[in-house]
Amino acid sequence: MFAAATSFFSRTAISQSYNIGPQSASRSSTPVPSGSASLSGAHFPAASTKVGLWKVQDATHKVTSKRVSVWTFDKRAEMENLGPLSKERVLEVLKTEAAASSKLRHPSILEMVEPLEETRNELIFATEPVVSSLDMSIPRGSYHTPVVELDEIEIQKGILQLCKGLSFLHSSAKLIHSNLKPECIIINGAGDWKISGLGLTIPLMTAEGSPSQWEFPGFDGRVPSYIQRSFDYIAPEYALDEVLVTASDMYSLGAVIYAVHCKGKPPFQNHGSLGGLRDNAGRPVPDIGNLDPDLQDLLRTLITRGSQSRPTPSTLPSHPFFSSLPISTLNFLDRSNFTAKTREEKVSFMKGLTGVLSKFSEGLRTRKILPSLLEEMKDVHLLPYILPNVFAISNILSAPQFAQLVLPSLRPLFTVKDPPQNMLTLLDNLEMLQSKTEKGVFREQVLPLVYHALDSEHSVVVERALGVVPNLCETIDYAEVSGVLFPRVALVFTKTKLLSVKVATLLTFLSMVKTLDQMNLTQKLCPLLSKIRTKEPAVMMATLSVQEAMGFKIDREAVATLVLPQLWSMSMGPLLNVQQFQRFMGVIRKLGERVEKEHNQFLRDSQRIEDQSATANGVPTPNFDSGVDFETLVGRNNTNIKPDTVVDSKGWDDDTLEHRLATPMAPQTISPPTAPTAQLPQTQSLPHRHDLSVFPQPIQSHRLSGPSSQPQPVSTYSTLPAVAAQKPNYNISLADLTAAPSKTLASPPSYSTPNYAASTILYAFNVVTSWTTASISPSSVSSFDVVHVNAYATYSRCCD
Repeated sequence: MFAAATSFFSRTAISQSYNIGPQSASRSSTPVPSGSASLSGAHFPAASTKVGLWKVQDATHKVTSKRVSVWTFDKRAEMENLGPLSKERVLEVLKTEAAASSKLRHPSILEMVEPLEETRNELIFATEPVVSSLDMSIPRGSYHTPVVELDEIEIQKGILQLCKGLSFLHSSAKLIHSNLKPECIIINGAGDWKISGLGLTIPLMTAEGSPSQWEFPGFDGRVPSYIQRSFDYIAPEYALDEVLVTASDMYSLGAVIYAVHCKGKPPFQNHGSLGGLRDNAGRPVPDIGNLDPDLQDLLRTLITRGSQSRPTPSTLPSHPFFSSLPISTLNFLDRSNFTAKTREEKVSFMKGLTGVLSKFSEGLRTRKILPSLLEEMKDVHLLPYILPNVFAISNILSAPQFAQLVLPSLRPLFTVKDPPQNMLTLLDNLEMLQSKTEKGVFREQVLPLVYHALDSEHSVVVERALGVVPNLCETIDYAEVSGVLFPRVALVFTKTKLLSVKVATLLTFLSMVKTLDQMNLTQKLCPLLSKIRTKEPAVMMATLSVQEAMGFKIDREAVATLVLPQLWSMSMGPLLNVQQFQRFMGVIRKLGERVEKEHNQFLRDSQRIEDQSATANGVPTPNFDSGVDFETLVGRNNTNIKPDTVVDSKGWDDDTLEHRLATPMAPQTISPPTAPTAQLPQTQSLPHRHDLSVFPQPIQSHRLSGPSSQPQPVSTYSTLPAVAAQKPNYNISLADLTAAPSKTLASPPSYSTPNYAASTILYAFNVVTSWTTASISPSSVSSFDVVHVNAYATYSRCCD
């Protein structure tokens, strides 16, 4: 219970309002680019960072998700071996530091977010997100990995930011820092250098308006060095001459610049000894021969025994060491300077920035330049000049970094149609946008850019949007292509009256043919193309390309009924030249050959399947080929008949049924027909035997009268006799035939299966079929047909 009460009273407002520690860092950390200037994994490492006596941890507000850095000092752990006076001194300096940070507001001073809170066991406050101290980022050799890898441009930029902070302290706050060293310089999440460690500042004037008294810079090895002035960075006039001047901070700044360029070593190592400081005060700056000449000159003007010759924070930026083009670029882009520039100056700067970006490190481009550009995108008229620089920097970002840092600022621009240069720039970088975003994010947030561009009133924007469609068809989902993208392109095709846009749309259709399925091509694209009425050769040739590509993908029926008719119609265009007409003819021939080849194959396959089905059902395929040609079959001079058939000198026209029946013929038993040796073509099938139930007995002619005679067997012919030139008249009614009296002929006797020739049976079958499908006059039936029908009826009964 006591432990619970102690824990309750140890809780602070910061600990209750923020998620502190590695879980917050993993939940809301901002990624940075990989490369030489990247931070270690994130803006804030998962493990805590030590800045002097403070433990710095990343934190996120539980409600607003605002990121901060929480600074805590553990009283029990850090002051365990200290005496009472030392403990009191430590707490005094740390509280002064936190209080000064909360009072002093400047871009180059570490910003306080939550004020200092003190509990029984700790001191705690919150600042803007920080990465590390400068001391932890100075390269010291292969054994040491800096938290932030610094290049020369970042160092120069940081020095200029420190100058601005010192100028604020000296001019506005009337303070001397007196303890400026790498451990008291903080690098925040944007890569800016911020002044911290304000616990030992000295006011130039007291509250009463009198000059402040000098304090002896004693050094106690038993007390943490963080709360003591370092003899390696302190100015000689302060320690030796007991003088309080702002120039002392400029000496400390020179020592910091030296340490950054010399692997963290100060110019003179005095080891906390006032005597050592006195010995080194008048000596020249050592080991700078390998440095840049301008840097050497800068160090000699700062690290001096006398304070009068040192530059001030306001004059130092004009030194030649800071006159490089990248530094001038950063100074121009600084918020305090850029907002005061005219629009023409801003436009000129943005145009030139593209060629200078390669001189900056990846970290500097990401942490410093990119945020400034994104902030300036509020001015719509500057967007055409800012966006190229934004995309140039975005190329070095990973997909998560781009989605978190850049995409939120670009999303509102996807609907901005004026000026058109904005959309043109965005469309030109659409491939990069697609590579930097996930599939779902691209479909929901980026793809609407293309749809808005297709609806633009500016033809150049529409044509540029149509130009990016082919690549989209290969990368986005088919459902998106067929359901959204294709209808929008089709709408542009239907509405536009510009020739260039019409041709660009047709070229887009050409690229979409290989993506769309046959249903969309046949039911949507073909009808759309059929509505083209223009005779412009450019449109017609573009349409020809689309139809050609589509003609080899859709089925042959659609080609024959939809594609080829339009191509034939277009080929007659009056504005086509010879080469264009020949191109039409070549495509028509190719597609026509495809239709002919595939349809022939289809018919062959269908017949083969039909024949195989008939064979499987046990129906043999007969052969009706008698081997007799047509001329022999119908010729007058070649009437071959069987020897047992008696024919008088009269022809078929003089032969009557009465005469045939009056002639007595002996019954004859005819042997069954022999199996045919030759086979019919597979395309011919056996006709079904006609139903002759309406003929109970052999049919007799209407012209017959008189006494009944004995039935005579009908002769069977191997070949048909010669027929007169006149065509038989089949206009006879079947009802008249069935109504004829049957008393003339008796029922025929029973016969063995007659050996009728196949041609005779087939002819009789055709006659019966014609009788049943047409109105035939009884007087029009020829004796030749009656004989064959009687023969077919006899053959059918025998088969039954």
